[in-house]
Amino acid sequence: MFYRNQLKTKSTKEKEFQFNLLEQLPSNKSDDKQELGSTKKVYNFITESGALQAGYGFEELKSPQSSTDLDTETTVSIRGDEVKSIWRLKWYNYLNDTNYYYLFYYNDEGYICYDNLFMTRYATIIVPNTFTETPYATYYRSQQQDALLLSGEGNNLMVITGSGIETSNSAPLIKSCCSHYGMLFAVTASASSTLVYTTDPEITNWTDEKTAELDFSDERGDLNKLISFDDYLYIFRDYGITKLSIYSSDSEFSINHQYMSDSYIYPNSIAQSGDNVYFLERTGLKVFNGSSVNDVEIECIELIKACDQSKCWATSFNGKYYLACRCDFQDDKQIGCEGYTSGYINNALIVYDYQTEHIDIVRGVDINQVLALNNPLKAKLVACFNNQYKGKIGQLTRDGKLFGNALENLWQSTKNDLGYHGQKKRIKNITIKSLSDALLTIESESMARTYNITGKQNIQKIRTNVIGNEFSVKIEAQGEINISNIVLTASVIQ
Repeated sequence: MFYRNQLKTKSTKEKEFQFNLLEQLPSNKSDDKQELGSTKKVYNFITESGALQAGYGFEELKSPQSSTDLDTETTVSIRGDEVKSIWRLKWYNYLNDTNYYYLFYYNDEGYICYDNLFMTRYATIIVPNTFTETPYATYYRSQQQDALLLSGEGNNLMVITGSGIETSNSAPLIKSCCSHYGMLFAVTASASSTLVYTTDPEITNWTDEKTAELDFSDERGDLNKLISFDDYLYIFRDYGITKLSIYSSDSEFSINHQYMSDSYIYPNSIAQSGDNVYFLERTGLKVFNGSSVNDVEIECIELIKACDQSKCWATSFNGKYYLACRCDFQDDKQIGCEGYTSGYINNALIVYDYQTEHIDIVRGVDINQVLALNNPLKAKLVACFNNQYKGKIGQLTRDGKLFGNALENLWQSTKNDLGYHGQKKRIKNITIKSLSDALLTIESESMARTYNITGKQNIQKIRTNVIGNEFSVKIEAQGEINISNIVLTASVIQ
């Protein structure tokens, strides 16, 4: 007789698991509270579309030599071995009814240099000065035109407009100033707790007899930046924001303290976008709308809070907040500037979209300052740098390269048990669409395997054999990156 085999064998069932959360940022939650495919770590990818794409980078600044041919650009020549600070200036020429746009910078030779961004450039133009260190810089309106105001040791005060250059030996060093309702308000380097104002809008006419003062010696600390919007003058301070209202032409003021912070506000992080002002505190990123301050909830804030941000720098450009800062990525990798033997000051650029609240992170770039060159012809975000690239001014790109050198990138998921806690599973295959070559690693608690992905237009299926209880996926790539449609097929051993 023949008997049916009664031996029990392990049965399996297959299930597909889609990784469709590529645009998410790392969260502070533990892995076991995360959705499948949630992000554990990401940098040097742009993920706003829901796919992994080439990250932000920088290349040497280029500009058209004509306002009528914006497609043909030449590299802007930089003088000196180090760019210490960068500024902008717009000049309206009444004679020909034309706006001109200039880029200024201060270099290690002590020169103030500038270039007209939309005209033929034969040589870098130098503004004579005797500054002994990088000057304070601020913008205001002088004689009904935009002005760049520079003040510092050795040269006192200099006002640069399209009409020429004026200097003053009587005016103090100015940290910030603002024209508001026909008056000029300023914060000086020697008395940072005092707001100085005058009815004479020309700062070169400064004398003690023409100015008056308002004292702000309180727990909110020094005055750092003045911003005028929505009919009020707002004073950003070490630990708060104060609003000043003008009642009449008799210089009668109403003063309201809008905000008190228990942590330091980094002055160079303050950037205005319309009627909102964004800034960084030690406790996180904030937004001020003229009446209240709210937290900007970004999941990667712990990377920023863990570090000293005294050298951070931010600007607003094209609907996004760009923050050059220092981050702790909590790993032993050395990406870009992190491998410099001399160390680094900043190592990241955070890009926050005001509308979508999405964030992308550039890791490995040591930025000194970022600057928005806004104009109706060809606006750009530019930066100057510390260390290796300190002699360059760069423009933002989307190719994941830093002056031709590809930045290492990474997207890594959190660990996940695929919904079958405590049961062994086998990752049988993975499908993926990748237009460029990439490295894909699947890791469990007991093993890890890396697969070379060849760039193709079609979705690919890669056979895998990774066993474990919990799994994470890691992707690294370079070039014209566009990675999406990641699906794992797993068999669960019963």
